[in-house]
Amino acid sequence: MKLITTIYLAIGIVLVMLSIVTFGYIQQTKEVKQSIAEVLETSNIIRESEQAQKLIIDMETGLRGYLLTGRKVFLEPYDAGKVTFAQTIARLDSITKDYKVQNQLVHDIKDIATHWQTTFSEPLIKSRASSHLGHSFKAHYDSVYSNTVLLGVGKGIMDKARNKFDLLEKEEELLQSSRLKELDSSLQLTNIVAIGLTLLSIAIGGFLAYVLGRTIRNRFQRMNNLALSIAQGKYDVSLTDHKHDEISGLTHSLNIMAEKLQSSFTHLTKVNQELDQFAYVVSHDLKAPLRAINNLAEWIEEDLQTDDKEILQNFSTLRGRVHRMENLINGILEYSRIGRKALPTSTFSVQDMLKEVLENLAPPASFTVKASTELPVITAERTLFYQVLSNLLSNAFKYHHTQQGNIEIRAKELPSHYLFEVQDDGPGIPKEYQQKVFTIFQTMEARDVKESTGVGLSIVKKIVEEKGGQIWIDSDGSSGTTFLFTWPKSHALTSTPPKTSAS
Repeated sequence: MKLITTIYLAIGIVLVMLSIVTFGYIQQTKEVKQSIAEVLETSNIIRESEQAQKLIIDMETGLRGYLLTGRKVFLEPYDAGKVTFAQTIARLDSITKDYKVQNQLVHDIKDIATHWQTTFSEPLIKSRASSHLGHSFKAHYDSVYSNTVLLGVGKGIMDKARNKFDLLEKEEELLQSSRLKELDSSLQLTNIVAIGLTLLSIAIGGFLAYVLGRTIRNRFQRMNNLALSIAQGKYDVSLTDHKHDEISGLTHSLNIMAEKLQSSFTHLTKVNQELDQFAYVVSHDLKAPLRAINNLAEWIEEDLQTDDKEILQNFSTLRGRVHRMENLINGILEYSRIGRKALPTSTFSVQDMLKEVLENLAPPASFTVKASTELPVITAERTLFYQVLSNLLSNAFKYHHTQQGNIEIRAKELPSHYLFEVQDDGPGIPKEYQQKVFTIFQTMEARDVKESTGVGLSIVKKIVEEKGGQIWIDSDGSSGTTFLFTWPKSHALTSTPPKTSAS
């Protein structure tokens, strides 16, 4: 199976689990919503019941006021309550139709209220309204009043209605309490289901991610180890991968690369050996005639036994050219070997190396060389660093325009490397020549004026850049030159010797 297919499958499983979580939550939400609606319905019934009771009280109060005063203004609450009561009872009848017990109580209340109106309130209102028409009407009212009001007929009827209201509210309160418990249970179940499914999704997703991630990591780790082996020059390595996915393709490519690198390395090794042999042969074959020419020149000069200054000068020039040619051959060979042969690394003090270089170069006593800053202790190829420092100092001595001079060595520690400076107070190097002097065989002065192969600075530049550093010149072209170069700090040590000077 392709790796991307496996990843899509894992993501699909997680998405399915999330869909299940969402679906379960929606279902539980519907149940909670239904429970809330039922609780609100119960509250609505209780509210309507309380409203109906209030209307009955208003009707009783209005009737009582009218009977006591005979003023029709007191019948306004009665008349309004009668209409509103009928509407309220109708709403109660509608919202309790699905509940047999409550609906029956509503019908009982309606019948009691109708009975109260037809047998109690309406006859009293009618007789009270005609009581002022004469004695017989007054006597009829008094009779009705005595047989109903004074005997508590109306109160008895309304007490029955109130009892029915109490029963209705008790039923609804019990139902409301039951529904609230159901609502609470639904909410708890919703939370449990949501949390449970979410945790399950996280667990499954985490497990899939762990398994997939671990598998991919292990396979990439194997490829990383293969790449590190290749980087360390071990090209005869390979990996076996039978997954037939994208990583397998990358593994196959690495195997091919290792195989081709091994082939190229073998070829390069052979070529380098041939080059070394060629360099040795060329060096031997070229130096042998040069030595013969030099010996012949010395013999001829001895045999001539002449004091002619021109002849002697010509022989000296001839030997100088031979010596220059030999130095040039040595420089070319040295330049060609840089970077082709691994040299051992060691830890050394640049300050001690400076003293060693000065002892070997043996500059005139009129030259002063000093280190104005602490020179570090570094770990590197000592031979290469020696060549860099020796060539830079040799140039400073050789191309100085006076018989005395001052040369200053400085070092500065930077985050990833060291910056070295070799500053002299010589004639300077014009801007247009500051890049050319690093070109092989390039010299600032004619070789007849200053004996030079023009290879030294080329060797310095190649060594510094081979080690991952840079070299450049800072000079105004008229007074003094500073050669600056960086040396990687990957193997640099933190300890430094005390600052000293050499002269």
